[in-house]
Amino acid sequence: MDQDGIPGALFFNLNKDSPFSFKCQVCGACCHNKAIQVAPYEALRLARRLGISTTEFYRTSTEEGGTILRNKPDGSCIFLTAGGCDVYPDRPLVCRLFPLGQISDEEGREKYAAMPLHPDCLGLFGEDETVGSYLDAQETGPYFHYDMLYTAVYKKMPARLKTAGYETSETGTCSDSGPRDVRSSPQNILSNWFDIDRTVALFCRQHGRKEPKSLEETVSLHLEAIEAWLQAF
Repeated sequence: MDQDGIPGALFFNLNKDSPFSFKCQVCGACCHNKAIQVAPYEALRLARRLGISTTEFYRTSTEEGGTILRNKPDGSCIFLTAGGCDVYPDRPLVCRLFPLGQISDEEGREKYAAMPLHPDCLGLFGEDETVGSYLDAQETGPYFHYDMLYTAVYKKMPARLKTAGYETSETGTCSDSGPRDVRSSPQNILSNWFDIDRTVALFCRQHGRKEPKSLEETVSLHLEAIEAWLQAF
């Protein structure tokens, strides 16, 4: 549906130079009945915002193997409060993009679409800015950067794990030598790998390294650990 509640198709006909603006009114309509995906970098930022480990974050705030934020019984996001988003400075990328959708064509060019709004949404569309300036204002840069790095790792995993005799649907956990298959575990092998704090702590113990303090160093070491474990298979 469009802003007036009229059904409509989603057309990816915008680029970063296209006129676009959106004024959020903090009505919370977009924070209900959504499956908000969280990637490792997003989980790390949210965990740091909450003052907990990523292991605890995945346990208390996600479902579907740690890939989706939980909703409250009324369908609202687990982080929605009467005053708005409780983790707004570290909200996930999909929340920052809203109401834009993004895809990449076969040549890697990014295209955008203005997504339909819920009839109760009070947000206002306009054309006094551009898609690019909107993305900059939402501070999407680091999210896109780390999404690109993790996607490169994702693409290596299925073939590497299959060669080693694993199926990506199997369950697993982290042993002292890295993730291993344990069918009684409720976690998917990939979910355990993407638990940044757990993986980095194990990798540092294995290699006698100090655990990093900064967000950027932690993510960098996490990616290094995954690459090393993949090579070891």
